[in-house]
Amino acid sequence: MKRKVSLFIILFLSFPSIAWGGTPNHSTDMVISFDGMRHDFLEEYMEQEQMPHFKEVAGRGKTANNIRTIFPSLTSASHAAIATGAAPDATGMVSNELHKPDKKLTGSKSAFYSGLDVEPIWSVARNEGKKTATILFPGSNPKYGNKADYSIYYGKTLAESDFISLEFKKITNDRHSAVFPLKIRKDHNRKVYVIADKQGKFTLSFDKGMQDKEKVSLDEWGSLSYLSEDGEMAGFAFKIKATKPDLSDAKLYRTAVSSGVVKGPKHFKEDIYKHFGYFPVQDDDKALDKKWITRKEYEEISTRFAQWTTDVSLYIKKKYKPDLLFFYYPQIDHESHKYLLSDPRQPGYTSEKSRQYLSYIRWSYKLADEMLGQVLEETNQEDRLFLVSDHGMEPVHSRLSPNEELEKKGLLVKYDNGKINKKKSKVFAVASGSISHVYINLKGREENGIVDHDQYDHIQKEIAAIFNGIEVKEKKIPLSTFFSIAKTQLKDENENLPGSFNSLTETAKMALFNKKIRPYDKVILNGSDNRNKKGEIDHPNAGDIILVAKKGYYMAQGDGNEVMEPRDLGNHGGNPSRKELRPVFLAVGKGIKKGTINAKISTLDIAPTLYKLNGIEPPDFVEGKPIVELTEDA
Repeated sequence: MKRKVSLFIILFLSFPSIAWGGTPNHSTDMVISFDGMRHDFLEEYMEQEQMPHFKEVAGRGKTANNIRTIFPSLTSASHAAIATGAAPDATGMVSNELHKPDKKLTGSKSAFYSGLDVEPIWSVARNEGKKTATILFPGSNPKYGNKADYSIYYGKTLAESDFISLEFKKITNDRHSAVFPLKIRKDHNRKVYVIADKQGKFTLSFDKGMQDKEKVSLDEWGSLSYLSEDGEMAGFAFKIKATKPDLSDAKLYRTAVSSGVVKGPKHFKEDIYKHFGYFPVQDDDKALDKKWITRKEYEEISTRFAQWTTDVSLYIKKKYKPDLLFFYYPQIDHESHKYLLSDPRQPGYTSEKSRQYLSYIRWSYKLADEMLGQVLEETNQEDRLFLVSDHGMEPVHSRLSPNEELEKKGLLVKYDNGKINKKKSKVFAVASGSISHVYINLKGREENGIVDHDQYDHIQKEIAAIFNGIEVKEKKIPLSTFFSIAKTQLKDENENLPGSFNSLTETAKMALFNKKIRPYDKVILNGSDNRNKKGEIDHPNAGDIILVAKKGYYMAQGDGNEVMEPRDLGNHGGNPSRKELRPVFLAVGKGIKKGTINAKISTLDIAPTLYKLNGIEPPDFVEGKPIVELTEDA
């Protein structure tokens, strides 16, 4: 499969590219989401000449100078807004983790594997006779309806990544063999057979007779795939490592066994798998942390995923000619969550470590630019291209645990083994990023609810009082760290990575003061008596109380200390007006004049703009407005 895919990609990429101003072709409106891309980071990198393809788009088309995402500034909510033009009140995407009515109090489900409550533009346009396609775009999972004509989405992870010792046994003087299990499920485990020859080549196959095989050298990437029980192609990438000639220390690293969901007309799935193989894994933090792989190998895994996305998206554009094409890259968001070490109050902060970590984020931006460059090569003068992000990212230094506070006050009750006692608990919080929804265990709404309706207002106000009353000591930094940062800033003032250090004034304040603050920025009461209150989300999925963390803090789902060290260094979800959370929006192509969009716009305005440009009447639930600077000549 690998040789066939590689040959196809070589042939495909050798086709002449149609550059801007080239021969007119079928027109496609492409919406590309770069999850977590910060407005200020992009600007800084473009100024440093490190994002040439984004700079090309900015130079040819329109750039929004004053765009905001929605509240909550979370991936599922904002992508739903981009796709529908509607806020969470309508889409139901109130968080990345959804707790729905009639479920057990502690139950939640990933928003990325849930359907939207209103129809996205790719579904509306399809019903209007347009041809549409979505690749990995959050909210486009074809299993939940409202799908595009051509849909590809994240599937199952059938086995986690592994690092396996290979015990080779002699077959002949020239050949040695090993075998290891691929533990997928109890009833669906497979064996992988390995043969090493005297030329230093390794042959791997699921078949003992080596009929369908992959041949690699030491430290060379290979992959194996098979058809899973649900009809999707699954597979993994691998690399064999050894330092001893007799292979006595040989180990095989393999990625997780991953699969996708591919839906479309007859033979579409077969076409995608034939040309591009299985849906590869997005990343592997576990392997990097355990030192199974190097940072370079980690980047190769992530790059393969991004390249697969690009290749498939451009292939669909060229062969199936959709009118609307949505696709998505997660790398910037992922790296920023893990490596946004830019605040001296963050655990483990040093100037040197900050510089190193921020270089990983810079790498993800460069990868995005590289993928964009390939898209531009396949874009003709009839196309329009919209580059978006769902939100930015801000550094966090401490975690908050709402359920810990609720337990202290007796509103959340646990068994001796630490599990939640749903028969006695009156509330439960579901956290995501910088927000948390607190649900009252209400009779008739929650499964086996215990709180009477006449107690609702009292308990809601009690919860609000708890979190409004919490104060913690704001983290400060040692004076020695402050002077070290100041020295570095003065030395490298022209080389600083964006967001690498706070201003000296802010840093000085942190160094000198250790005042008490309220870590909860907002405590929002949902409910009929509080309608039209700023920040309220009027949807059954929303909590009775919504907690929003102050800048620098984010929510923990589990229990623990009041303020704990963060697992993530970057996060989002809070007040979308904060500059660190500002997204990006650039547009270029047919009918779009060069310039800037200075008016205040929102991610809610993208779908209405596409409706206007495509001559489709938007549904009644659409809240956003067409962006005048893009539609005035349409």
